[in-house]
This record gives sequence, C-alpha cells and structure tokens, in this order.
Amino acid sequence: MKHFRLLTLVAILMIAALILTACPSSQTGTEAPAATEAPAQAPAATEPAAAEPTAVPMAELGTIKVGTNAEYPPFESVDENGNVIGFDIDIMNAIAKAAGFEVEFVNTRWDGIFVALSSGEFDAVASAATITDERKQAVDFSDPYFNAGQVLVVKKGSDITSVDDLAGKRVGVQLGTTGDIWSSENTQAEVVRYDEVTLAFQALGNGDVDAIINDAPTSADILKANPEIGGVILGEPFTDEFYGIAVNKNRQDVLKAINEGLAAIRASGEYDQIYNAWLGVPAAAEGDSGAAMAEGMSFGLESCDGFDGIVQKVVAVDDMTVEFDLCKPDPAFLSKVAFSAFGIQPSEWIESTGGTGDLLDHPIGTGAYMLDSWNRGDS
Repeated sequence: MKHFRLLTLVAILMIAALILTACPSSQTGTEAPAATEAPAQAPAATEPAAAEPTAVPMAELGTIKVGTNAEYPPFESVDENGNVIGFDIDIMNAIAKAAGFEVEFVNTRWDGIFVALSSGEFDAVASAATITDERKQAVDFSDPYFNAGQVLVVKKGSDITSVDDLAGKRVGVQLGTTGDIWSSENTQAEVVRYDEVTLAFQALGNGDVDAIINDAPTSADILKANPEIGGVILGEPFTDEFYGIAVNKNRQDVLKAINEGLAAIRASGEYDQIYNAWLGVPAAAEGDSGAAMAEGMSFGLESCDGFDGIVQKVVAVDDMTVEFDLCKPDPAFLSKVAFSAFGIQPSEWIESTGGTGDLLDHPIGTGAYMLDSWNRGDS
C-alpha cells in the first residue's frame, strides 16, 4: 500500500536528484508574499459570507498566570533587558487578547513545571510542551499549535550517522523532555541530563557528550546562533511532536478560552504573522508565483515504501533551491512536476487544510519553483 507523507527538507544525499530553483518575483525578490493578512472582506452579495471563528470574550478570567521555562529559543528566552520573549510568548499574548483576558508570565525551571501547574501555582504552561498521554493524566492540553519532531545533533565529522549508532555513546538531553524520554526508551546510549537544553549544546561543543536529541526548531536556532559549537543536524526529524498549552484540570474556563483564542488567531492570520516572525518561513499565498524560501516547505509526493513511492529525500540546497532524491529512476517525474497533481506549499497551509493542502480544489503546480537541472546519479 502506498503511504502519503509530507516530506520536509533535510540534509543532502548524493544520489539521483532533481533540483528546482525558486523563480524570482517580478516585483521585489526578497519581499515575503502577503500570506499572513486576513482575507479581504467579501463584496456585498445576496448570500452572506461565512464568518471567521472569533473568541468569546471572557472578562471574568481577569489575569491568568502562565508558567514558562525561558531557556528554549526561539519559543521562549530572556532578552538583554530581562524580558521573556519568543514564539510561545507572542502566541499566548495573542490568544489572550482575542479571548479577552490578561496574562502574567512566570519564568520557572522545566523540571517540576507540570507539578507546579497541577498544584495551582500556574493556571497554564506555554513552554514548547509536547502533548503526551502521560502528561494528560495530570494536566489538560489545548488544541495543538505546533508540530516539532526530535532530531539527532552531532559534531561535524562524527562517526555517528543515525540513532542506530548511539549504543554506548553519551547523549545529551534536557531533563524531563521528550528527547530524554525517547533516548531512554529507544537507545542503549548513556543519557546525560541537563537542567537547560543550552547546557547540553555547550557540552557537545566541549566534547562532553557525543550527540544531542532535541526538538528540531530549537536545535536549528541554537546551532545558528552558536556556530562555534560545530554541530550539525543529521537527517530528518524521527518523531512527530505536537505542542499544546497545558492547563490546570480545574480551570476548564481557561482551557475553553485558550482554544477559542487559538482558533481566532489562526482564522485572522495573526498566527501566521507570529510564526513567520520567529521561525522565519514566509508562507506563500495560495497560487502565489513569487519567491518562496526552500526550507520549511512541504511536498505532496509519495515517499518511498518498498518498491512503491516517488521521493526518498527532499533537501534545502540553499534558501531558494530544493533537491529531490528519487526512490528509483522515473522518466515520468518531469511531467509529474509540471502538472497540478504535484504541489509545493508551506507546511502551515497544508496543516490548516487538514493535511491535503487543498490541491484538488486549488491546484498550484510547482508554485514558486521552476525546473533548473536534472542530474543522473550513480544509484
């Protein structure tokens, strides 16, 4: 049976490759498409346009306390002025504004953050918290607001090539995170736990650990900001990790307000604006033919599954170029690229349409990309 998956951009494999290069916009090449603006108001018609979801103001909530561990950029960190900033912070503030309540953030340690939430020290936790069955026994979670997978980080030149090579190796993780749990349950590695994830990356740079298992976006952000570490991310994320806002089980009013606020900012486009500001991936508007960043795009092609499937890997060669590694020689692949059955769309757009990308109703073909070259590999 064929399995359809969204293939994200990862490290380069030197096999049969198709390279697509983004077409520059006829206007300003570096200007991001206007994808995050709210839809324009429909002209007057005999039938009213469908209303966007809006949060019901809940002024009786007043101010709620939200715990966060501000050691996890770009989701939460402390700036030079001592302010807690990040993607989660802006998302939570936007939700609060849409739902009509105020937020007071409390910066706290990660270990024990859910115990503090359960005991009533906080009303909610917004801190890149993965939704798990174990955690749901103690706290409730909002609707998912982000999907982040675990990745393997090593020093350049390491003999580690995948998670299968971790037996007997020292693997750094942040205490109590999904990376900690996954490493303990799925490898024979010596798991070295740190209070903060940044300490694990420092240990990698110093040679105190051989590898790190951590959330993909945070790992990329830390490595980009600290090139002296000399670390690289190996391959694709090997898990799906959905983040949610954790809520005290006794505060169903808070949970309801957060879910309504989240739905409202998704519908208005404010979620996309915050996403682009912190994670740096411009979301192309439907049918937009302007420039689009290669990293962070998703591709509606069948992944390899035995002798079936089309694409083995999709790689961001640079900001404007993607490379496809095929499962096997496919003379028809160029025609598949040329027609609307194939689509390149931002991951957020695909998620917002329930995983289909809306290709059947609104095909976009290759979107912002054109064929640049065809290279025949050795395998």
